[in-house]
Amino acid sequence: MAKRVKQAVELRQKKRRKEEDKKLETSVFGKLSNNVSDDEVNSEEEEGEEVAEYELEPRHFKDQNEDMVEGLPVRAADGSMQRVVMEKQKTPRRKDEEREAEAKQEEEEKQQQEDTENADKEIVAEEVFDEAKDDQYINLSPSQRTIKVKEDLATMAERLMEEPEENVLMISRILRIMTSHNPVTAKLSLLTLVPVFKSISPGYQVRPLTESERKEKVSKDVQKSRFFEQNLVKYYRKYVDVLARKANIVGGSPRASTLDKELGVLATRAVCELAESLRFFNFTDALFKVMVRRIMRKPASAAEYDAFKKCVKTLEALLIEDAEAGNLSFDIVRFLCRAIRHREFRVDESVINIFLSLAVLGDYDPVATAEEKEMKMRTKKNDRVYLTKKQRKQYKERKQIEKEMDQAEQKITVEQREKYQADILKLVLTLYLEILKARPEKLMAPVLEGLARYGHQMNLDLMGDFLQVLRELSEELLANQKAENSISSNQMRQILLCIITSFSLVSHMPPKKVHLDLNRFIDYLYSLLPVLSQDPDIEFSHKTLRLLDPLSTELRLVKPSVNVSTEAELLLRCLNAIFFNSRSGSNSRALAFTKRLYLNLLQFPEKTSIAVLKFVDKLMSRYDEVKCLYTTDDRIENGVYHADSDSIERANTEVAVLWENVLLEKHYNPTVVMSTKSLIKRAKGRDIIN
Repeated sequence: MAKRVKQAVELRQKKRRKEEDKKLETSVFGKLSNNVSDDEVNSEEEEGEEVAEYELEPRHFKDQNEDMVEGLPVRAADGSMQRVVMEKQKTPRRKDEEREAEAKQEEEEKQQQEDTENADKEIVAEEVFDEAKDDQYINLSPSQRTIKVKEDLATMAERLMEEPEENVLMISRILRIMTSHNPVTAKLSLLTLVPVFKSISPGYQVRPLTESERKEKVSKDVQKSRFFEQNLVKYYRKYVDVLARKANIVGGSPRASTLDKELGVLATRAVCELAESLRFFNFTDALFKVMVRRIMRKPASAAEYDAFKKCVKTLEALLIEDAEAGNLSFDIVRFLCRAIRHREFRVDESVINIFLSLAVLGDYDPVATAEEKEMKMRTKKNDRVYLTKKQRKQYKERKQIEKEMDQAEQKITVEQREKYQADILKLVLTLYLEILKARPEKLMAPVLEGLARYGHQMNLDLMGDFLQVLRELSEELLANQKAENSISSNQMRQILLCIITSFSLVSHMPPKKVHLDLNRFIDYLYSLLPVLSQDPDIEFSHKTLRLLDPLSTELRLVKPSVNVSTEAELLLRCLNAIFFNSRSGSNSRALAFTKRLYLNLLQFPEKTSIAVLKFVDKLMSRYDEVKCLYTTDDRIENGVYHADSDSIERANTEVAVLWENVLLEKHYNPTVVMSTKSLIKRAKGRDIIN
């Protein structure tokens, strides 16, 4: 009823408004409105629309006290209480600081790259060396000219290595000869400076002089040394920029000539040699970038493949030798992670295996480091040594002097090394997690191998994410195996590595603080055993399975020396992880795995059979109930053993008997026969009779 009344009132109001509008049209105002121009009407409509839009915008009110904080009141001289308001001290979050630092670093790198490219273009455009027009070679024949250039390069290199401080300016002459279009001259000049810089460069970083240092008066020897160092750094920077530009040219580069490709390979080799010998000198990050950029691309020829291997071996050697400091490892890992993400994980397996050479993480223990920091924070004030004001001042001055000395000697403190270790581990584990989520098939095995090595150093926050990804990966592979009724050798290795990695992650965690259930991974292995027994390549890896065709012209990347375990070795590692390296083993699981392993022994090759029988012998020493499977004496059970069930609880292994012993005693291998008889006699409690 109320709704109808409301509608009737609204209709009457609309009708009244229409009548009033008609009256206005016939009035004086209506006549005046007819004389108004269209432009004025349009302008009024636009103003009305602007006002309407402005009215629809939300109101913003700025609180004057938003950036203020209330302090404690203060009593004035007259006794009254006065209010104290102070500005807030905004502390930026750590994540924001990291993002700003990364963005700033990327901008600096882009600017540096642009400056380098512009400088290289200027060198190429203005200072191109032409032997035919040079005053020293203008009257010589081409063959004589080539011989003369070789002699001059050898003479300049010899004089530079004998008296570098006197002849440092000769480097500019060699750099100019590098711009020649003659292939022989360009290659010789490019390689000439490698032994020169390796011989005359110091084993420390040369910093630029400050304004005060330039103005101060120094002795002639100091002035001579400064002149040499500053010019050496300047020419070395130019040489590294030229190498970076030439090494960036690969076989697939557009408009790249044969000379450019050859110079690219030579420049890459030169960069590797400089990085190995001058890792403590300036511009090491530029050398690392060149090597990382080179290994991100697939080599197109045998020469490029040799350069690819050289870069990988150089980076691995640098990571191994940087076990005491960590600064070089941090730079290499940072560049590698950024480049791999930029390539969307489309890289070779050997690139991911570079992380396995991180020697700086060998002694890193985040749990012990956190406990040490906590102990330092708990240091009581009474335990500190009392110092007078003068002694505190002397202590601060001494600390400042020690700090300056360490900076001059480029020493890495314990705190800096721990920070490098934490940052490196964070970068590597984050990259591993991203690769596992993306699931590129070629990189799964090396990532799981790396997780098994560094997984015990991660914190509990990442532990759950990794276990979730490993479980999803295993379930997906097993589901595909059941749907297609077949599984490849690579997929089999991935599942086994997932199981090993999951137990490796949990095994190093303190048992009092965390307890994670890995029953699903145990079920995965139990269901995978029958499939493993049917694999004819269970005892082969990619290094022993096939030989390369010597007549093949196709370029094949040689597999790295890691991740070469066979499926049989991975199976035994999984079994040891379940029953001996964790608390997941139980009597029921020991019975179930023993029975299923004996079923698979009928199909396993001889080496795998011997290894599995040794594992069963070891398992019997820990779980006595396994002996009940060898005999039916003194045992009363109900039910039937379900051999086709993939669930340990539903298999009812307690009623099973190892009838496979009768067949294994007739095995063609005498070692298998002897091991089988030994286990039977041990289970029955009798001495072994040969």
